[in-house]
Amino acid sequence: MELHQLQCFIAVIEEGGFNRATTRLHITQPALSYQIKRLEEELGVSLFHRRPRGISPTEAGRVLLQNAQEVIESVRRARRAVEIRSKGASGEIRIGTVESVGIYFLPDVLTKIKEKYPMARTTVMYRQSGEVMDALLSNQVDLAVIANPRLDRRFNYETIVEERISLVCSKTHPFFGRSTVKPSELRGLQFISLTPETPSGQLIRDHLAKLGVSVDVVVTTPSVGTVRKMVEVGLGVAFLPDMVTSEDLSCSGKSLNQLARIDVRPPLLRRVMLVTWKKFQCSPVIQAFLDDLRLHGLHWKGCVEPSSRR
Repeated sequence: MELHQLQCFIAVIEEGGFNRATTRLHITQPALSYQIKRLEEELGVSLFHRRPRGISPTEAGRVLLQNAQEVIESVRRARRAVEIRSKGASGEIRIGTVESVGIYFLPDVLTKIKEKYPMARTTVMYRQSGEVMDALLSNQVDLAVIANPRLDRRFNYETIVEERISLVCSKTHPFFGRSTVKPSELRGLQFISLTPETPSGQLIRDHLAKLGVSVDVVVTTPSVGTVRKMVEVGLGVAFLPDMVTSEDLSCSGKSLNQLARIDVRPPLLRRVMLVTWKKFQCSPVIQAFLDDLRLHGLHWKGCVEPSSRR
């Protein structure tokens, strides 16, 4: 019985079928079916009921699932224990994050870690939120720092920053210089929109629906950097997380560069969260990163004021 076979078996059950499991494991369906067949042959039992409407685990499959999850968790703990013992303060930090957090929030934390642990190696994986969670599940990263992650009972969730998603416009827009606008004034405006596949994009879409506002979406993109640039050149207005535009404003809320935040009530908020395994064992360098991450979250909230304070 091989570790990879157990990982394949767990993925099929957790994803509810072979097709979704192949996406999570990044292998073809024939390869996945072969691994499950080998496992069943070795154990001498059928692990799944195969029916026209899908699959479900047999009694033997349910027993194996519980034990397989314990095996995978034991292997993960063993790996981390060896890394802690062998690498210590010169170890590796593997972070999964999204563009807005990775570009506009994490660099200050990583700079402090580099000063404390010059030998530490940091790897930052940029993906969409769901893909980051998949990477954490498959042990490609040690931890995730993402906004509004999907919930999974195997993980711990800790809010690092609760921030406003503000309406932003360029200096050439009629809204520039105003502190607030009414939701009704957004109707028909040209909007640059984050795709609804991103958690922030879905939050914005739901928020506009609650406001009863229909806008003219001229560009849709998953990239906050692209949204910001298109607003800067005057293609439209957009809702963006405050950390994406914090460098454009002083702590008093005065515009410094090409963008301005406009207050629209009620406010729209998102949570940037740290996601780790429930039985996560930290090396000294990862623990230092987590400590600095929490401190930076507190500092950031105290320094960048929401647009309502202008």
